[in-house]
Amino acid sequence: MQKQKTRKKGLMRLLEIAGTKKWLLVISGFLAILHSVMALVPYILVYYVIKELTSPHMSFDLIWQYMGWAVGAAVISYALLYASGMASHVAAFNILYELRKNLAEKISRLSIGFINQKSSGVIKKIISTDIERIENFVAHQIPDFIKGLVIPIITLIYLIILDWRMGLISLIPFTLVIIMIPYAFINKKNKELMKEYLDSQENMNGVIVEYVRAMPVVKIFNQTVDAFEGYRNSVMGFRDHVINYMKSTTPSYAVIMSFMSNNLLPILALGSWLYFDNRLELSTFLLFLILGVGYIKPLFALSNLGGQLYLIVQGMGRIDEILFAKEIPQKEVEANIDYNSVSFNNVTFSYENGVKALNNVSFEIPEGSTTAFVGPSGAGKSTAAQLIARFWDVNDGEITIGGVNIKNIPIKQLYEKVSFVFQDAFLFQDTVYENIRMGMDVSKEQIIAAAKAAQCHEFIEKLPLGYETRIGEGGIHFSGGEQQRIMLARVILKNSPIIILDEATAFADPDNEAKIQKAFGEIMKGKTVIVIAHRLSTITNCDQIIVFEDALINNIGTHNQLLEKSPLYKNMWKAHVQAKDFELGGDVI
Repeated sequence: MQKQKTRKKGLMRLLEIAGTKKWLLVISGFLAILHSVMALVPYILVYYVIKELTSPHMSFDLIWQYMGWAVGAAVISYALLYASGMASHVAAFNILYELRKNLAEKISRLSIGFINQKSSGVIKKIISTDIERIENFVAHQIPDFIKGLVIPIITLIYLIILDWRMGLISLIPFTLVIIMIPYAFINKKNKELMKEYLDSQENMNGVIVEYVRAMPVVKIFNQTVDAFEGYRNSVMGFRDHVINYMKSTTPSYAVIMSFMSNNLLPILALGSWLYFDNRLELSTFLLFLILGVGYIKPLFALSNLGGQLYLIVQGMGRIDEILFAKEIPQKEVEANIDYNSVSFNNVTFSYENGVKALNNVSFEIPEGSTTAFVGPSGAGKSTAAQLIARFWDVNDGEITIGGVNIKNIPIKQLYEKVSFVFQDAFLFQDTVYENIRMGMDVSKEQIIAAAKAAQCHEFIEKLPLGYETRIGEGGIHFSGGEQQRIMLARVILKNSPIIILDEATAFADPDNEAKIQKAFGEIMKGKTVIVIAHRLSTITNCDQIIVFEDALINNIGTHNQLLEKSPLYKNMWKAHVQAKDFELGGDVI
């Protein structure tokens, strides 16, 4: 039996994610090393300048030559640093692009069930914050880390060769910092605190998104943030985790900073003693005061590396949760589907909580017919419609289109067959034109024709830039009915043979509802249509109505047939009629 390949972690996983851009990171690292070497050259040349100035046979020509070389080395050093930064940034932005692209593609192949387990705030943090953190690490911290390690090592080697006594005393702060950093930031307790910090941040992001979406309710009921316990607790919990982490790391961090900031003292003490004892030249003493103190500065980049690296590893773990998540199984070979009927054959389905949403359900939707799903809330009608589009996979039984099990139809082919108009309209922050086109290879004439059929061409033409008007932030905002009609234009343009309408007129005013119903007439021509209905008056002319009750089929028939043989449907119709005739203050509304 073949062993499963072990998933890489930490920096090895980061290099694996870098993929074809690893060579750019190698180039960036190599250039950063060259920069570190060249950055040391001007200081060495300054040492020779001082030595020459204190020499009894001083040569100004040699001094100017040293100064010229120092300027040239500094210019080359900065050029190498720039080239290193460019290589790391190109690699970082390519990694960022690839990661976001791969995540978006992966999410499109996952079941809605997996996505529903994570709030939109959590997914937003993964795609935005966690990936941005990787980009920042690759673009800035990898070169900084190389410099922070190479410059001190090269400098210390040179100083020890120059004077081993002063070199060893200069080595003390470096040794203590290298020992202290892992102890301060990468110990077990701080790892646990960091994980709690990240988990609380994800929870807070999810709750914040929910709170913002609930803003109309907040305003209507004149509530404050404190009234929403979940929001307040998530923010306060995040604050507490940040404080706990800072309390844990601050003492060690303070010690490290103290050593790094006061490394002059041992050098000054030993150097002064050796100089006044005539065992150390002034030029050498001055060089140690410059380099012996200056080499510590790059170590500041290492001081935050432990915590930052752990953040990166945790972020990559969350990214990998999506990238390695189990996809909906699908066939590669296109299925041969001759007709567009839909059949449920003994279908049973449960959500994650184990409660059955559908229990051994069977029915047939003939090609070219219009079928309505009705029933009390939670009866299973929306679930049944979503299963047709494989938002989830059934637990038992099968769903077929044209006699072919939808599990044997490639997802791309299935979505060419099925269009879904959701109850909640969603428009992208893009032009009206692109919102209708949705990436389809169609002409502008076809888009306008679809808009006319969806009864939205007229109001689009009245916009400031017509079809090129942007929607959303900084642009035009449409009413619910107008949004629905743009969504219907998408469906008309797609021209799928099977259409699922999830109560598309639920939030429309009477004028918009009439126009949407007219658009439905265009959509339904020659199509297999499934309507999830709450307003029973809109489905009285359907070819058949399927009544759901407690995850089962209560009855199937036409409107008149169900009024006679289904007590549940009869009661629903009676309640619907009474609601239409509801009186308030004596006036019928």
